[in-house]
Amino acid sequence: MILLEVSMKYLQVDQEFLDKLKSYAVFIPLIEVDGKDHILFEVRSESVSQPGEVSFPGGRLEGGEDFSEAAIRETIEELGLKESDIDYLGYSSMILTSSYRHIKSFYGRINKNLQEIKYNNEVESIFTVDIDFFKNNPPISYMAPYRMDFPKDFPFDKIPNGKDYKFQTGYNEMFFYDTKPVIWGLTAKMLKNFIESWSNNEK
Repeated sequence: MILLEVSMKYLQVDQEFLDKLKSYAVFIPLIEVDGKDHILFEVRSESVSQPGEVSFPGGRLEGGEDFSEAAIRETIEELGLKESDIDYLGYSSMILTSSYRHIKSFYGRINKNLQEIKYNNEVESIFTVDIDFFKNNPPISYMAPYRMDFPKDFPFDKIPNGKDYKFQTGYNEMFFYDTKPVIWGLTAKMLKNFIESWSNNEK
């Protein structure tokens, strides 16, 4: 058995589960704009998956990296920064998706003017939102049920109650922020986790 770190707790998993995991790290960048804290976002370009989506800098871990190192490396690459341009502040949250994506988010400050940031070809554009907006405007939540799509030859005759079997159902909670462009999905979930933690630390 293998111990997988999940936030501050430990979960025992077997090798089969571990082999399915795809590990990613993202960085939530704080940047000062007109004397106030903003969060910087990317709009993904046509050269990467999910073009047009809003995201944080991030990507898959490379050999030998830990999560925070990957988050900082991806931020440097995508936003054309130097390591000295980033003040790493800490860990934010973790998400484990139904598709075995293991994602950890971190946060820190970018010590650069927004106009000086020269992003790479993975990024279509960048924009910022005042952090106070997110404190005062929580996301809207939608619950989408998971549905089983059975093949035509599924052997219902081999299970109790056949087609009336009480299969377990689940829901995917998705968050949306009313911004332009819209922030939703995993980015919105990580943002929500960060804002809640940030607000609690200010109290």
